This record gives sequence, structure tokens and C-alpha cells, in this order.
Amino acid sequence: MDMDISDMNDDLKKIVLSGRLDTPGVDQVETRFTAAIVPGGKSAIVDLSGVDFIASMGIRMFIAVARALSAKEANIALYAPQELVKEVFDNVSMGDIVPIAATEEEAVAAVSG
Repeated sequence: MDMDISDMNDDLKKIVLSGRLDTPGVDQVETRFTAAIVPGGKSAIVDLSGVDFIASMGIRMFIAVARALSAKEANIALYAPQELVKEVFDNVSMGDIVPIAATEEEAVAAVSG
């Protein structure tokens, strides 16, 4: 599991994930993912175009970060999931908890407005 973190501006972080968000993958990135986003209280967008599998641990990671950010009046949005990942999100109604966008622009709009 690979992760790249960058600041898009003073109020927004961008995280690019690639690999599998199964138990070993989440174990590799969860601490860094959470530490990169939550303490600063900045909103974040997460590029999932390189993630080819997600398990319940990955879903839990996103929900936990979304809740922590909400307490800091910030948001997170996921975007560009591959078809298999999108199907999993649809099956668990993930979009009801965390916005899921098709493009980076839509994700930025979801966390900004």
C-alpha cells in the first residue's frame, strides 16, 4: 500500500492511495493517514484511482477519519474509485457517510461547500 500526501492549499490536503486496502494494507497506512489529516483539522480529498480492493478495515479507516474531522469542523471526500471499490461503497451505502466523487474537482467541491 502506497500513500502520497500533499497540501493543495492552506485548508485542503490531498492523499493519493494505491494498492489494496485490506487488513495488511490498512495496517501499513492507517497511522500515517490519520496523523496526516486529523491533527491539523484540514479538510482532505482522497484519490482512490490506484486502489483495486477495499475490505471492511479500509471502510472503517475512512469512517473514523471522517468522524474525527467532523469534530474539528472539517470534511473528507473520496474520489475516482475503481469499479470494484465503487461497488463495495454502493453495497454499504458509504456515500451516506463520506462523499464519494468521480473527479478531483467534485471532491474539492464536496469538502468546500
